[in-house]
This record gives sequence, C-alpha cells and structure tokens, in this order.
Amino acid sequence: MNLNIKICKICGLCYGAKRAVDLTTEILKNKTHVVLFKQLLHNKYTVDRLLQLGAVQKNSLDEITKEDFVIIRSHGEAKKIYEYLNCNGISYLDCTCPNVLKIIEIVKNKSAEGYKIIILGKYGYKTKIMHPEVNAISGWCNNPILIESEEEIKNIEFNFEKYFLVIQTTFSKEKALAIIEKIKLKLKLEKKIFEFFDTTCQAQLLIKEQSVKLAENVNLMLVVGDRNSSNTIELFNLLSLKVKTFFIESLEDLKELLAKREIINGFSVGITAGASTSLEEVYEYKEFLKNV
Repeated sequence: MNLNIKICKICGLCYGAKRAVDLTTEILKNKTHVVLFKQLLHNKYTVDRLLQLGAVQKNSLDEITKEDFVIIRSHGEAKKIYEYLNCNGISYLDCTCPNVLKIIEIVKNKSAEGYKIIILGKYGYKTKIMHPEVNAISGWCNNPILIESEEEIKNIEFNFEKYFLVIQTTFSKEKALAIIEKIKLKLKLEKKIFEFFDTTCQAQLLIKEQSVKLAENVNLMLVVGDRNSSNTIELFNLLSLKVKTFFIESLEDLKELLAKREIINGFSVGITAGASTSLEEVYEYKEFLKNV
C-alpha cells in the first residue's frame, strides 16, 4: 500500500514522563524487587516494557515489603504516602514530574500563608474518577476546593478571605482560563483575595498546536496512546473536530482500521501521540503501515 505517513513534529513523552521512564529503566539495571507503586504513567505499552525488564506493579501500601524498592509515579503522591515509606524504612525513588513537584511546593507554601487552595482539574465531577495528579496535590493541603467545570462555581460557598488556585498540568489551558475568569469575577464581587498560577504543562500545548497543523494537511489522523491518559483523550477530541481521527491503543486497532478500509491506498496519514506515549510505540506503528 502506498501511504504518505507523517509523524507530528512534537509529540510523545513529555520531559516529566520521559524522566520517570528513564530513571526507572536505570534502577532496573542495578536493583531487584523494584516496585512501580501504581501505574507509572498512563500508557500500557510503556509500563508493560518496564514489567518485562523486571519491575512489579503494586497498587496498595499493604502489598509493599521492606525488601521492595518503590518507584513513585510521575503523577506524584500525597504526603501520607511518603510518610508511610519513611516510617517503615522502605527505600524509594521519587519520579514525580518536576512540574507537579512545583505545584506541590506552591500549595504547601500558600497553605502556610493562610490561603485556601483551589485545585482546577479532573477530580471526577461526573466520572467519579479522580485523576492521580489531582489526588496527589490534594494530599499536600487541607481540604482544598476542587473544580472541574464552570457550572460548579455557582454552587461553591467561598467562606475564606483569600484563595490561591493551581491547575492540573494536563488540564485544558483554554478551559482553565475560562473557569478562572468566572471565579475571579465571583470573588471580586465578594471582595475576596484571589491569586492563581498557570501550572498547565507547556508540552501539552505544543503537542496540540503541532498536531492541529498536521491535521490540516492529511486525510486522517491517528492518535497513539492509552485511553486512561487524560492528555491523550484531550488531543483526540481536539483533532476529531479538524479531520477524521482514530485512537490507536494497540496494533490490533490499526489492523481493524485497515480491515474496515478506513485507511486506503494513496492516503496521507498523520500520526501524533499524547505526552505519556513513547516515540518507540509511534514508530512501531509507522513501520507497520509502511509494510502493509
């Protein structure tokens, strides 16, 4: 099949995710009993590779023993997790994304200064599933206010004198700024102090911008990643508004598209990936399409 396959100029693992994978890979060369505490990042392909190298995933502190060497995932963890590991003499490596660590530091400092913390992110307003990054950040301050959508604002009672807002790194920047404007207006009317820091990840924005440019010049787009990845879902939804777009989680998904003739001879195919997807996976699918 003759296909013109184009890979997005900027896509795949962001710095924080790549750092977590690289650090874990190095640890696996030198240590045994390496435990991924929960899913290192939202990508089954990458996590499976680490498991094949000898890591074991455990999802509860009850499963961890003193012989284990624990890897803290890129999304971060609540303060109580570190306290447990330290109190029980369990060795660990903190692979929290530096951008998330920055948010945690802001939250700790602003809480100490008397601010009520607002976390803007996917806490499960409708899905009832809290994003692990929001869960981690929440664990470093006292009863933060969680907001995911504009419609929630009218029902929130702002009883404190001053507020500081941070944003989940993978939350939509456009959506975040619209929500912030609504909060800012309400708190101004109530004569409250309101400050915020834009903590969205620049990598997500660059991937979106470059992916949209590519989408404008192809017959269809393939978004490679894991459906548990918040940023990859956001990317897929955005591109679906621009051109016919398909979500690719595995080689089987690609084979199914070919069987249904969604990809045909002469097509120009764009491939991009979320910030938790390795480029190795992207190029594996490109090679498959080249040899169909």
